Amino acid sequence: MNYNLKIKIKLIYIKMQQVITLSYNDILTGKKCNEEIQNAFGQDGLGIIIIKDLPDFQKERINSLRAIRKFAFLPDKIKEKYSHPESSYSFGWSHGKEKMKNGVPDIAKGSYYANPIKDSVTDDEELKKKYPQTYSDNIWPKDDLPELEHSFKSMSKIQLKLGFMMCKLFDEYLYELTDGIHVKDTFYNMISKSNTYKGRLLHYFPMEDKQATTDIDSFCGWHVDHGGVTVLMSPLYVDLDGNKIQKPADCGLYIKSRRGKIIKIDIPEDCLGVQLGEMLQYFSGGHLRATPHCVKACPNVNMTREQFAMFMDCPPKENLKLPKYSLKYDDVVHTPFLPEGVPKLKSRLTNANVYEEFVVNTINAYYKPPHKGGGS
Repeated sequence: MNYNLKIKIKLIYIKMQQVITLSYNDILTGKKCNEEIQNAFGQDGLGIIIIKDLPDFQKERINSLRAIRKFAFLPDKIKEKYSHPESSYSFGWSHGKEKMKNGVPDIAKGSYYANPIKDSVTDDEELKKKYPQTYSDNIWPKDDLPELEHSFKSMSKIQLKLGFMMCKLFDEYLYELTDGIHVKDTFYNMISKSNTYKGRLLHYFPMEDKQATTDIDSFCGWHVDHGGVTVLMSPLYVDLDGNKIQKPADCGLYIKSRRGKIIKIDIPEDCLGVQLGEMLQYFSGGHLRATPHCVKACPNVNMTREQFAMFMDCPPKENLKLPKYSLKYDDVVHTPFLPEGVPKLKSRLTNANVYEEFVVNTINAYYKPPHKGGGS
């Protein structure tokens, strides 16, 4: 039976919806972070938290972002060797395959998807055929740009470690919130046993259209991450000669809060951002919340943007079952002020009994209708 719990931790509505920042040292030392989790991911949260005081990771960050930029400038005929249409471009290189909300191909960004921990998840060819978005093998440009694989996997280790730590914090928060009904380490055990994580290196091409300065979703359309946890970094902005440049003031990541406010998110270079996906919203019974977000393009036509997002998915066979302490179902799956073109969570849960079925529904919902999405 689903029922609403009285929240013990006081809900704090933060003026101007400030982004919550948490020190990595506080996580390491075991400090209670329930208030920060509540403010970042609760009913009034932005669905993101910034982690500061991390061990230095700039070498791995720059190497991975430089690698995707270098790959994006290779000839098209080389890049297309590493595309995988059978998986709806969920592995390898993709450019212009997603649809914008008006049905026009999204040529603003290109990306490279790969599983960061396993180049091949299964030898079961039937499983690969049935769920290619999840079980396909990695595709690496070993002959044309071997450093992409190395830099991808090196940075992934840092992102995954932080994602696991955040799952522990989510568990601690829900354990206290529910008076122990939520079993400790539930989320940590679920996410850590998965082997189908997906990293996505993103290259945003120079924008020549005037839309870059007016449409807030001109670089990446409104969407909600569908998995468990997303770990992303501060993007790198580079001129056409390869020199790092300062980010323009108004471009970058934007989030739409549950109060309908659109808020710009800036992640400092020495920090990482952690966002919640829809599945942890679901498995938390609606007590943790994911939020819609998009990326606004920069007006500088002589500049590119590089980003790396790590999507930490749930195990493919995870049953879609709400916890005993869940809010009412319609409250769990509802996202207020959902931007136009973003498919409702409830519709994608229909006829899905396990996570991999939900993934198929989600990819179909984003790729088949006129829509653009999938980056940060």
